Amino acid sequence: MSVAADPATCDIPVAGGTSTHALINSCPKRVAFKVRTSNNKYYRIKPVFGFIESGHSSNLEVTRLPGGPDKADRLHVVYVEVSPDVKVAEKALQGSATKQFIVPLGGPGQPGSDPDLSAVTPV
Repeated sequence: MSVAADPATCDIPVAGGTSTHALINSCPKRVAFKVRTSNNKYYRIKPVFGFIESGHSSNLEVTRLPGGPDKADRLHVVYVEVSPDVKVAEKALQGSATKQFIVPLGGPGQPGSDPDLSAVTPV
């Protein structure tokens, strides 16, 4: 049981754009999550923190600003199972034994869109 992104890769060209993904919780409990990026200069994420109930999903919006280098970047989705009484996702992730997975970022022809990297990679 885990959390996964659908689609599992984010193909946005260097010219910029937006992509929407579903974060799907197949864990038996509610999870708190945080999304980080390897390139905060060119990527914006909404929301950065949140909760997903067991068996549900949450939309994640990834925006790439135009310009910058044509290189492989990544989203790191960090999550932890939490009880229903937890109200602040950011605090739930501090000092907890978290799990994470990576979503490759890049547009067609960019290193991040290499088919060998297209699957969600457990870390």
